[in-house]
Amino acid sequence: MLLGTNLSLKDSSDPVLSSATTRTLLQQMHVGLLRIPLRDQLPIATVIQAAQTAKNLNMVPLIILQGDQASSHALENNTKAIQAMNQLFGQGIVYYEYGNEEDLSLPLTAQAYTDSWNRLIPQLTKIARNGHFIGPVNYQYNGPYLQYFLQHATPRPNEVSWHEYTCGSQDTSDFCLSHLDNWSKHFNDAQARMSAVGISLPIMITEWNYTANPTAGDGKSDNDAFMTAWTSKALQIFAANGIFAAAQFSCTNYQIPLIDSDNTLTAQGQVFQKFGSS
Repeated sequence: MLLGTNLSLKDSSDPVLSSATTRTLLQQMHVGLLRIPLRDQLPIATVIQAAQTAKNLNMVPLIILQGDQASSHALENNTKAIQAMNQLFGQGIVYYEYGNEEDLSLPLTAQAYTDSWNRLIPQLTKIARNGHFIGPVNYQYNGPYLQYFLQHATPRPNEVSWHEYTCGSQDTSDFCLSHLDNWSKHFNDAQARMSAVGISLPIMITEWNYTANPTAGDGKSDNDAFMTAWTSKALQIFAANGIFAAAQFSCTNYQIPLIDSDNTLTAQGQVFQKFGSS
């Protein structure tokens, strides 16, 4: 499994870009995939710096492209990013997700998202030197949405992706742990739906953690025993189900990071380190 993490990447002061210690810790955790966002307000130079960092650390970049319903500059920004990745990685594989949780943020129906994919992705595949294009990037597993996308996407994706969280910050530790069992059901359902349309694609879970909205003092993010148990079980489920790649949210600048602001591994980061070396 390709073990990954997300960059919050608000600007070039992100610790992964600015701190050699942070980058050393990333290597010690055996992180192999770095998920990097595009934003209208984020300079392309910062995106390139993040991708260069991934390359320097022998990691594979996953660039979050913009959908044309989320940004009027999507085609221009995506083109600039892909051209930069071509220069940086040559014939090396670069992963590109189309949009990010647009079923939640906009929200787009499966048809609207697929129509957007069909407008832009054919243009972007012509530019990308060795790009893998991924969708539908749902905020949670949605079987019918995935199946519609696979039936109507032109071209079809190289991999499929969505996000997995288990609970709210107010829920109990036991509730969050027990709901990890739903993930295997999602993976099995996705495989069945892919089989129904005659394909089998690798699955990438490009955001995951116990909750999408952690709060300080919730008894979980600051509970090392819980974070160790929950993260260990999550990684075991990914491995047991043959998940191709899984990117934790988020590496730094978050309530549940892999690396604290004082540049030490959190309990979750320590589980990463053990898992990656096993």
